[in-house]
Amino acid sequence: MEVERAVLGTVDYIIFAVMLLVSAGIGVFFRFSGGKQKTTEEYLLAGKDMAILPVAFSLMASFLSAITVIGIPSEMYQFGIHMAYMNIGFTIGTLLSSYIFLPVFFEMQTSTAYEYLERRFGKLTRTLSSLAFVLQMILYMSVVLYAPALALSAVTNLSTWVSVISIGVVCTFYCTMGGMKAVLWTDVFQAILMFLGIFAVLIKGLIDVGGIANVFRIANDGGRLVVPGFEVNPEVRYTMWNILMQGLILSMSAFGGNQVQIQRMLTVKNVSRARTALFVSIPMGCSFHLLNCLAGIVVYAYFSNCDPMTSPNKPISSGDQLLPFFMASALSQYPGLAGLCICGIFSASLSTVSSAVNSLTAVTMQDLVRPLFVAKGVSEKKTAFSAKAITLFYGLLCVSLTFLVATFGNLVQASLTMFGLLGGPVLAIFFLGMMTERSNQKGAIVGLIVSIAFTAWISFGASANAPSPEKLPVSIEGCTSGELMNSTMLPYTTLALFNSTDESLISSSSLLSNTTISSSESSNEYLFPLYRISYMWFAPIGFLSCVIVGYVSSIIFSIISGLTEDVPREYLSPVLKFFLSDKKEFCKKNEVKISGPIELEIVNGISNGSHKLKEKETI
Repeated sequence: MEVERAVLGTVDYIIFAVMLLVSAGIGVFFRFSGGKQKTTEEYLLAGKDMAILPVAFSLMASFLSAITVIGIPSEMYQFGIHMAYMNIGFTIGTLLSSYIFLPVFFEMQTSTAYEYLERRFGKLTRTLSSLAFVLQMILYMSVVLYAPALALSAVTNLSTWVSVISIGVVCTFYCTMGGMKAVLWTDVFQAILMFLGIFAVLIKGLIDVGGIANVFRIANDGGRLVVPGFEVNPEVRYTMWNILMQGLILSMSAFGGNQVQIQRMLTVKNVSRARTALFVSIPMGCSFHLLNCLAGIVVYAYFSNCDPMTSPNKPISSGDQLLPFFMASALSQYPGLAGLCICGIFSASLSTVSSAVNSLTAVTMQDLVRPLFVAKGVSEKKTAFSAKAITLFYGLLCVSLTFLVATFGNLVQASLTMFGLLGGPVLAIFFLGMMTERSNQKGAIVGLIVSIAFTAWISFGASANAPSPEKLPVSIEGCTSGELMNSTMLPYTTLALFNSTDESLISSSSLLSNTTISSSESSNEYLFPLYRISYMWFAPIGFLSCVIVGYVSSIIFSIISGLTEDVPREYLSPVLKFFLSDKKEFCKKNEVKISGPIELEIVNGISNGSHKLKEKETI
């Protein structure tokens, strides 16, 4: 099979243009309809009157970005179906978040997730967590924005940066004009395009390869259907344990400690409707993720005899270009179909970036800027205008930083490392606040700083020192004989164990290169043990280290000061309150008599919404 570089036609570009114009048009519509985005509540929270279905679509579309559409098939192609099992962790984590975290945000009537942290711990905790979120989402947005540009550059001669700028400008435009309502409804439109694109890939691929049975036969022969092992070795790139933990922490971080998803759920009237929207989004998200996993297996079966990354003419240089290259190659005979599929990738990027931009605006305005505006008596109209200016700033910043992340390499690993570095520790702060009574501000801050520093040390150290992982074998035996160079040294039957050293794919010196060590690498024995850890453990490490350090530090600070905090019940999760009972109520239910006085001494009144008490009691 001869692999040639394909280009998109006029109809494909027209479909691109229509997709961008519809997205921009939705922003214009909501700018001049309803409340016309004159208040910050309408601009940032859609007036809190959204229907369940568009919110569910938005939760799915913003959680599964272009990283999923491009990166997951690439992972399936190069490493097998391990990532498919992450959906188990996704489902469990989402369900836990709906009962642990979501009710507290509604009971507190917060406008941002981090407003809770100020009430529970103090202003400094809120500020630090908000800044961590801002940094996390700015970097993540840039990676997500680069993904469709990478896809387009793989199949056309259009400049990558022209693609980045065009997508970034359209996204910034409708976010700035239409606010949260525009973001939610464009997410619905873009989610439909995402499904249409992946269905087109699957249907055409299955037809070309000879059906689903043949696809799985080829994938099984190529070692792509191996179930991840249950070994406890943290150096192994994929095990069932780190896959489940990654899915669990990633989903809990998104729905329990990340403004992007929490802000969407706060756009409905009550917690019951928010929980319903979240439940509806679970089958949507899991089905889309699994469809992308299947697409990776289909693409592998399609290229099983002539791998485009190792064939002599080498039309693509990165695994992240596999799916878009397949779209243009296999679907080019049908005018507009390849364009529709690429639009699905663009839509996945637009939905995530627009959601992030809107949430960054909410956090910056409500957590960092609004307190200053309230002190100076700034009007609501001017505050809403300032929110739009902040949205414009973040959109332009995202486009600018994309030039930096172009050197990051593997998209899936880049995104998961960023979420692990900051998302895990921030989630832990919310967990400490809602699931423990003894945690305090000093302990939470120590835990946050220590866990971020520790996770950054491991992830950056591994990125700088660990060699590339060993990929599954690929074949070039079906490539045209005339293309083979040095054919006497490379017979058709050769299976290339492709351990790429191409800097455009994964560079051992890049910021986010692979972290798992091939057993054949002689340098492995000289590598610092923590640098050998799989990148799948970064998020769990960040979360667990923050919880442990934060809780222990809180107890130590309480012992030193001699003070304990009486945490208001509304600050605690219903799950924790279910296992707790008031002491007097407990005594009454169990007919326990109080034989001595309970002495309470209020020290320094109220601090950060909590009574600080010095307690002496005898029961």
